[in-house]
Amino acid sequence: MSCYALIYPSLVLLGTGWLFGGLEPYSADGHTLHLWHLDESKPPFVDEGNSPSPLLGLLNGAKAGQQALPTLGRAISFHNNVGGIPGTWTLQGAALTAAAALSNGPADRAPASLIHRGENGAFTYEALIKLDLPPAEAEVIALTIISMDGEDEERIFNFRIERQGFLAFTPLNDGGASGGAIATIPRSGLHAINTADWFHVAVTYNGEEDTPNNLRLYWTKISPESTSANLIGTGILSHDFEKNRRGDFVIGNEGRTSLPVNAEAEPFPGRIDEVRISSIARHPTDFLFVPANQRLSPNEAKAAGGASPQIGPLKLDLVQILVDGEPITPAPTAKDSIVLSSGLHRLDFDLRFSPEQIDYPVKLRTQLDGMDATWRSAPLGMSLFFEVLDTESRIISQARSVASGSSMGWTNQPEESDFTPRSEPLFIPKEAATLRITLDSGSPDTTGSFVIDDLKILLPDETQQSLWPNSDFAQGINLSSVAGVPAGWTRGGSDPAIAQVAFPERKQSLAVVDRDQRHSGNWSATIPLDPALHSGKTLATRWNEIYNVNPGNLHRASYVNVPAGSYNFRAVWLSDNGTVSSGGVEMPIEVLLPVWGRPWFWPLIAAATVALVSLVIIREARRINRRKLRQMWMQNTLERDRTRIARDMHDDLGTRVSVLNINASLIQHEITRDPEKAKRHLKKLDTSTRELVVAMNDLVWAVDPSHDSLDHLATHLTQLTEDLFGDGSIRYHLEIPPNLPEHQLGSDFRHHIALAVKESLNNVLKHAGPCEVHLTMACRNSTLEIEIKDDGFGFEPDKVRKTSHGLRNLAGRLEALGGTFEISSSLGTGTHIRFACQISHNSTPLIVP
Repeated sequence: MSCYALIYPSLVLLGTGWLFGGLEPYSADGHTLHLWHLDESKPPFVDEGNSPSPLLGLLNGAKAGQQALPTLGRAISFHNNVGGIPGTWTLQGAALTAAAALSNGPADRAPASLIHRGENGAFTYEALIKLDLPPAEAEVIALTIISMDGEDEERIFNFRIERQGFLAFTPLNDGGASGGAIATIPRSGLHAINTADWFHVAVTYNGEEDTPNNLRLYWTKISPESTSANLIGTGILSHDFEKNRRGDFVIGNEGRTSLPVNAEAEPFPGRIDEVRISSIARHPTDFLFVPANQRLSPNEAKAAGGASPQIGPLKLDLVQILVDGEPITPAPTAKDSIVLSSGLHRLDFDLRFSPEQIDYPVKLRTQLDGMDATWRSAPLGMSLFFEVLDTESRIISQARSVASGSSMGWTNQPEESDFTPRSEPLFIPKEAATLRITLDSGSPDTTGSFVIDDLKILLPDETQQSLWPNSDFAQGINLSSVAGVPAGWTRGGSDPAIAQVAFPERKQSLAVVDRDQRHSGNWSATIPLDPALHSGKTLATRWNEIYNVNPGNLHRASYVNVPAGSYNFRAVWLSDNGTVSSGGVEMPIEVLLPVWGRPWFWPLIAAATVALVSLVIIREARRINRRKLRQMWMQNTLERDRTRIARDMHDDLGTRVSVLNINASLIQHEITRDPEKAKRHLKKLDTSTRELVVAMNDLVWAVDPSHDSLDHLATHLTQLTEDLFGDGSIRYHLEIPPNLPEHQLGSDFRHHIALAVKESLNNVLKHAGPCEVHLTMACRNSTLEIEIKDDGFGFEPDKVRKTSHGLRNLAGRLEALGGTFEISSSLGTGTHIRFACQISHNSTPLIVP
């Protein structure tokens, strides 16, 4: 072995001794019933208390003389066994007992001198512990610190660490007390559980039966920073332990031997030292890790006003409000009001008294004004609710059974316990519509198990037929698993997994199993009531139950299916010593009506209906007006067409007819005097007649509605080009798509386009000389484009535009249509003319009927 291996432990011990040099072993005072320093190397282990009871049995591999904290002597290790399977009842684990040996019978009971409570029932059980393994890794059922847990009628209490990480104090069947306390051991911070440090553990009871928080659990790391016991949880004892009841007293294990082999199945995997039992609830500073000059002795604590100097005027606080299982964050204050969305809601109000330790009974009453007709109690523990609701889901009658402590048939586990029958009357008012049943785990800090079976709702007659279907929970989904769902029931709460199916492998029962001080869960179900059969009658609710419940210090008032409306939650209290609440707790709550139920909804619907009808009327009026406007537009268009036709007939056809008349008169005048001259006039008459026919055809084509399309326009321009150039020296080329879009055209549009093209072609015929001319027509994106190109003589547009009426007419026609006219030419290079016009702006509008 190296020198470091020898030196390092010595340095650790020196450092530890310096660190804990202020620790001193306990000295017995007037309230010390028992005090075992456990410094001996073998039994007996001396008891320095006022009622000495030496410990005689160091059993199953328990080892004395083990390292303890410096200045505190030695400790005992219980991390051993002599057989059996860890984690089962067969394990024979290490134990330190009052008797020299354990046996199945009265021989190993604690002697009469081993008193475990004060005259008023108060006690403190405490020890120093050091774990060798984290609880979850210990292959044991639980890690017992101190117990009086034997067989037959010897089961008094168990103070132990659960493998899930809880510190628990459980009164057992034969001690006369019920209730208990369970708390989560810290996992972070100064007092976080570990395997390197020593911890002080304690449970205290102040002797005040059935008062909130009369039971307290402490878990404190031994360090210079610890100047007061670290409270980790509270509970309740509903009754004191019986004064003269005896059991098998064991340190570091339990002492049950009722099975075929010994059942010391809860050995503590570590060391235990300085075990003390006191006849009072010790003050948090009255423990050995607190310097002696800073401890508050029992007499000083009493002079300060009770077991704790922190006790002051009693106050009721609203800790949190849960809506549908979820807490409202941040927590509302007394000045707030709560507004909830429409729909049915579950409301849970968690209330707590401060200071938490109360030395007298307190009656708490709550009411949700607007839903409750009467005040209701808000006791600690788990509950089975029976609530009668009216058609608006208001509670009009209720019965509530509270589970706190242990049921009469409770042993150590639900599977080993016997059901106890229970019944409650339930009155059905005439307004009743439905019955709702809720099995609830209570406030978040409540822990334990509550199991019910054979639930029946019976009429007051001899039929004994239950109104409640599926009373034995035998019907449902996946009932062979704890996660099953009996028919008609639903889970709820902040942790619905707390609601379970108990005993799934044999007889299914309904249960809430809660090991977490942060969440709650519930089962609920609803059935309809028949007013003709049930109204005005008192029903009998019956069921069998098993429970072991450790209430926390939170009172929970629950309201399920709260409908829309305005409410005011109120809580008041009264104590048996005459103290009454001053103001209590009050919280306004509003559940919004659905949209269709709010005051503004129907006026808004009416206004919207009027607006919609008005809109329809306005749109119809606008449609009629548009129709009239279109009719007027069409009438104006027709008037313009008539005016244009009249103008054209007057200007063009009238002139041509006048020319015909003149030529006819000249022919008549010259036919006898100068036949040759008459022939020339006759020829002119023939030419003028043909031109009159062409002009007349153009006019008829322009006003004929059957020609209001691009295709007819293209045909007309083609015919026009052939008529002008068919017999002359000018060659022409037409480029017109065979399939033009189907657009409806107005007569004005066709007329102006046709005349513009005709004017342009006439200019080519008159001024371009022998040449080739190209006429191109295209329609792109509802725009008609026409190009006319020739390679004739050309001209200078700037000079000609000033004197040419034809070019100005072309520009005017396109401008009237909203289009563009472009011309480019030069001497010797020909002429290029381009028209472009939007067809959609010039189409004939539809007449809407």
